[in-house]
Amino acid sequence: MTFVQVLSGRQPAIAVPITATTAAALEAQVAAVCVSPAAIAEWRLDAWPTVSTALAKQVVDRLHAAGKLLLVTCRTQAEGGAFAGDSSAYVALSQRLLALGPDALDVEARFAAPTITALVALAHAAGAAVVGSHHDFSATPALATGQALLSAQATWADVVKLAAMPQVPADTLTLLTLSAWAKTTLACPAIVIGMGALGQLTRVASGAFAPALTFASLGQSSAPGQLSVQAIVGIQGASV
Repeated sequence: MTFVQVLSGRQPAIAVPITATTAAALEAQVAAVCVSPAAIAEWRLDAWPTVSTALAKQVVDRLHAAGKLLLVTCRTQAEGGAFAGDSSAYVALSQRLLALGPDALDVEARFAAPTITALVALAHAAGAAVVGSHHDFSATPALATGQALLSAQATWADVVKLAAMPQVPADTLTLLTLSAWAKTTLACPAIVIGMGALGQLTRVASGAFAPALTFASLGQSSAPGQLSVQAIVGIQGASV
């Protein structure tokens, strides 16, 4: 199944992070992903953007051999990641990794239109889906603002994502409402996630409120409030 198809199921697909900064840690994390229940590995290249092409190719091949899909993400400092390069460096890194055959590329919606257009073209030429993403680590947008953000991303992305930091319980309800709206309004899968303790409900929501993809940890989380993959699988099993 393609990346978009996997995100179109009744239950949210599960992605687990690869955040290694050394070859030994990368080996351990990839091995853990390959035997995990997760369908998708999200490789956070911002943790190690200088990884060699040869080693990166081994990772892609191992994950695919294990039946896992690969989402390549280079999260910038502006959106909570470690990547400090400019947009040209971001495009260059994405182009190098896309040549190895990942299934999807995360593209931050904050980039200028020419950069987004270039990244989308590169991803689609490589046969990869595009996840348009927006992150807010300080607040949760109002419902109308969130709808506008996701609608704008849907004009160029195959999958849309909005991750925000709830400050009060009402913010969590806003995100759940946004997720339900996206399911019935947008033509593409939508990932609406709340970070931190207040956002955990959005990570395990089901039915009308479920995100297309939920991010879980295999020991080390890549975002605040992330639950373990075992916890997510257990909750999903209980809701069947």
